[in-house]
Amino acid sequence: MSEHKITVFSEDGEEKRLSAPAGALFLQLLKGNGYPLVCCSGKGGCGRCRIRFPDGDAPLPAPADRNVLTAQELRGGVRLACVHRVKRDCRIRVEFVHPKQVEVVTGYTGALPEEEQTDKEQEKGTEKSREGKSDDMRQEPCLLAMDLGTTTIAANLVSIASIRNFCRGFSETGKNREGAEIRVLAQAGRMNPQREWGSDVISRIQAAGRGEAASLRDTVREAAALLILEIMEKTGRMPEKICLAGNTVMEHLFLGLDVSGLGSYPFRPVSLEEQRFELPLPGKSASGSAASTESRSCTVQLLPGISAFVGADILAGLLACGFGEPEDTRCRLFIDLGTNGEMAIGNGKRLICTATAAGPAFEGGASANVPGTDMIAILARLLREEKIDRTGLLCEELFEQGWQEGELRVTQQDIRALQTAKAAVRTGVELLMKRMDVSCEDVEAVYLAGGFGRFLDVESAARIGLFPPDLAGKVRAVGNTSLLGAAVYGACPEAPALAQVLKEKAEVMNLAEEPGFYEKYLENLEF
Repeated sequence: MSEHKITVFSEDGEEKRLSAPAGALFLQLLKGNGYPLVCCSGKGGCGRCRIRFPDGDAPLPAPADRNVLTAQELRGGVRLACVHRVKRDCRIRVEFVHPKQVEVVTGYTGALPEEEQTDKEQEKGTEKSREGKSDDMRQEPCLLAMDLGTTTIAANLVSIASIRNFCRGFSETGKNREGAEIRVLAQAGRMNPQREWGSDVISRIQAAGRGEAASLRDTVREAAALLILEIMEKTGRMPEKICLAGNTVMEHLFLGLDVSGLGSYPFRPVSLEEQRFELPLPGKSASGSAASTESRSCTVQLLPGISAFVGADILAGLLACGFGEPEDTRCRLFIDLGTNGEMAIGNGKRLICTATAAGPAFEGGASANVPGTDMIAILARLLREEKIDRTGLLCEELFEQGWQEGELRVTQQDIRALQTAKAAVRTGVELLMKRMDVSCEDVEAVYLAGGFGRFLDVESAARIGLFPPDLAGKVRAVGNTSLLGAAVYGACPEAPALAQVLKEKAEVMNLAEEPGFYEKYLENLEF
């Protein structure tokens, strides 16, 4: 096989010469030679792995190039490294777009806020943090709750007594007991290192299928162990119990289970039951010092899931928001938006769940790393200023270069990506209500969970049509309910039985098989 010489140069004039066999992917060549990039799934969808051919010898644009690059960028020789292969000697400049760190959300803003709370109290929520190695903290029974997300991993050490007090506060109307406080003793979080294999679960399922399952498993176990050590360093103790909630793919990868059945229809998981796993702890702490632990391993209790794509994190969220309370007959919606969009509607008697692939759209545009919540606010503004129309088309003067203000930039492709994601979510919400046979008037509350929900401007979201406008006044951002639900599951003796009832009650709806899905989806593409 013939080899070619690739010269990689930088703006400061430095050059690096690489040898590559004909047919090698530029992305793999660069990553193997010290040019790291996370979140590129290798399918040309994110637009981050950009390289420039400055000498006029760029390969012809692939469809993926045309989808994510502007006409000016294409004319300037920019291409995506994940879709082009080495065919000749050439010079390139690496222009990878590195994703910004995503804030790890470890707080909850009151899963069921009371009408009597003041605005300030609602902002503060029901958690009370008091980190440090106080004497009472060393003695107080505590539980470590972990949220294993596709993008981030979060952990909270909480007082077991405060969680039980919180759970006792659920009444027939579903309100919190007045004054119930969740005492958070320590918090920690980090990015999920599996992002190296792609930003979504499908990319990781495919990577596991290529023989990289062991690497995916080991990296996430190590990250979880380091978070546990970090919490132990802050508090000087091992928690009485560790409970972890994640989506079905993340829990399978953590346990080392086969994920091939989750990648294609009929989407069969190996197990949806509660699992216990003995997690080895590394010999060094998160800061690199010797870890002061009584044991070199700890038992992690993984919460059960509902279906292949409605996982334990959603079941935990439903528990946290009181959906398991049998006497609560209010009709409520639960929406968790991130790389995946999971939704549920319940009225005490029925519980209907569904999921849709949102992709990286809610994390913002690759061209400028605009956070998803800012993207929604920007698009709402562009609609008001008539710089985009109802179909999402940028006005003529902005069409080629996109909208830019300072370092923020939104291209036509970014808008289209968000449109498809928000249309899928809106359609899911409407079909859930249709299956439940309720209207917006019948829905008493909408709980928006996760980091995205915590920072979302509800008015802007309603303006672009993320959910029906008649629900806008009922939307409550509730923070990381996966963490709160994991704590509830481990601390409250009745919670596992409630979770089992929710599992058995849940009807899982496949959106693509619902009558009228595509018509409604196309209708909801418009702003």
